[in-house]
Amino acid sequence: MSEEEIERKIAVIFATDVVGYSKHMEADESSTIKNLRACEKILTALFEKHKGRLFNTGGDSFLAEFPSAVSAVECAVEFQNAINTRNDSEHTTVKLEFRIGINSGDVVKEKENLLGDGVNIAARLEALAQTGGITLSKSVYDFVKGKTSHEFNDIGLQKVKQNEFHAYDLILDGLETRKELNSIKNNATRTVIFLMLIIFVITLTVFLQNSLFSSSNDAVNSEVKSNKPVILVKPFSSLGKDDDLVSKAITESLISNLSQYVGIKTLASGTAYAIEEENFSDADLIERFNVSFVISGTIQTFGSNSRLFVEVSELKNQQALLSINKDFNLEQIFEVQDSIGRKILETIQVEAVEGKKALDFQKDFKTYQQFILAINRDVEWRKWTKEGNSKAIEITKKLEELGADQSVIQNFKVWDLHQQVLLGYSANPEADKSIMLELSDDLVNNRGRDDDYLIRAIIELEHFGANCEYAIDLLNRIKNPSSSSDNFIVSGFIYSRCTNLEKAAASFRQSLELEPVDSSYQVTRLYSGVLYALGEYDMLKELLEPVISDPDLGGMPLWFYAAVLSEEGNKKEANQYFQLGVTYGADEKWIAPMLNNQEASDRLISNLSEFSNELDF
Repeated sequence: MSEEEIERKIAVIFATDVVGYSKHMEADESSTIKNLRACEKILTALFEKHKGRLFNTGGDSFLAEFPSAVSAVECAVEFQNAINTRNDSEHTTVKLEFRIGINSGDVVKEKENLLGDGVNIAARLEALAQTGGITLSKSVYDFVKGKTSHEFNDIGLQKVKQNEFHAYDLILDGLETRKELNSIKNNATRTVIFLMLIIFVITLTVFLQNSLFSSSNDAVNSEVKSNKPVILVKPFSSLGKDDDLVSKAITESLISNLSQYVGIKTLASGTAYAIEEENFSDADLIERFNVSFVISGTIQTFGSNSRLFVEVSELKNQQALLSINKDFNLEQIFEVQDSIGRKILETIQVEAVEGKKALDFQKDFKTYQQFILAINRDVEWRKWTKEGNSKAIEITKKLEELGADQSVIQNFKVWDLHQQVLLGYSANPEADKSIMLELSDDLVNNRGRDDDYLIRAIIELEHFGANCEYAIDLLNRIKNPSSSSDNFIVSGFIYSRCTNLEKAAASFRQSLELEPVDSSYQVTRLYSGVLYALGEYDMLKELLEPVISDPDLGGMPLWFYAAVLSEEGNKKEANQYFQLGVTYGADEKWIAPMLNNQEASDRLISNLSEFSNELDF
């Protein structure tokens, strides 16, 4: 590809992240998330005020571009001042602090994202900044000096791998004025101090581990981890002298492509480069970052021809899942990036997210854009929220516009309308039920695929008279029950509706065995209700405790867990989980449909009644 075909520009890049975010999450996940959202609102409002554009976020980190260096600096100062004011309030439950780095440099535009050294150096500057501080590159300093009332402090020339840059601190009240920090001319002193510090940290760590090991299990689930697989794209290696630009483009593009799938968590490029610099072991990647899969590769270019090698590995078992060798012309780079991105996603989706069910997506959707939309729609639908349903409907419409298979679209529409009616957001439920019936009957009679029988059985029970005999007959028409976890999810739901809770529990267990990850905890939510109704408290706790702190779990399982604790006499902790359940959307209207058993419903209400003065039980 020629230089002209790569869209470049000079941009002012603003990078920020939360200091000590993991420790805050471990201490109090729900409060940390709420406070982060509040801080994000402040930040995005300031971005809008100063004409900044947010182009990438990693949850606790944010990257934005600005039209001018002065605008970026003023935005940074206002944000740090606003955060200080917020943290001074006695009503702020978790006092989050931020570092900010600002750089001006050359970037490459890749769709809505920005890549390249201009972005990477901003991330390096952010890492250099003090807690609550702002650090600028010399290019930004040269633009803003004399144009603002702020004062600056020179902290010297920095070098991180191939990046060399001069840095300045913006002087803020309450922060120390640092001398030259880690500058190149102080490398010898820095190395000695660093080695001494490493020795001290190792000694202290061993001591603390030996001293505290016996009490490390006192708190249940103090470590909060999402059940989404975490993907690390290691920066691709360059085998030739002139391959750096191509290797960076491939790395950033893969991260961008994988980040489009909401069913996984792809570590941001700044994190990936930092991990490379620190040379973490596989054990460190699992322990510190919860990494499940590593994507690595090499690129070698000869003139306009390139050779790319990519490998996808499952980290824990040291198993290579996919290897790709690709020769291509640089003019084909975008096509190659999309092709490789899809192959990687297909592999991860089968191995780590949805198991065999994912194979249907691979067959049903021909283009990369359709495929990404379809797998994201599945994640949104499984959330069982108004927002998730709205996004699922929007994606179904988009897939129809893109010419996806009409039978697949019909099937999606029935699932979307079914969920919308049950959630109570349908503008005309009776009309929507008629559409569901017409579309599902057409699918059963003319296509007759397993997922057509599933949705027809579901709507029969939920919307047309609860005919268990007909619903179970439809289940029996499924050709290969073990081909998809959905077959067992729907079977479990139908058996629970038809008062066979033991069969329902067995079906949900089989679903969890088939599905590597219970996306959005759809099965866990249903299974928890069945276990509570059966009085299987030990199994319920075993199911929920590993994921009890994940907000994606939703509120109702927290109520089931709280009821068990209450019955066991642990009233204080039970009340905490009850209130957290309310926060995450638990509602008394879901008690009867989730338990399908009057005795169990009465038992739940009795166990929770002392915590629910404000609720109409």
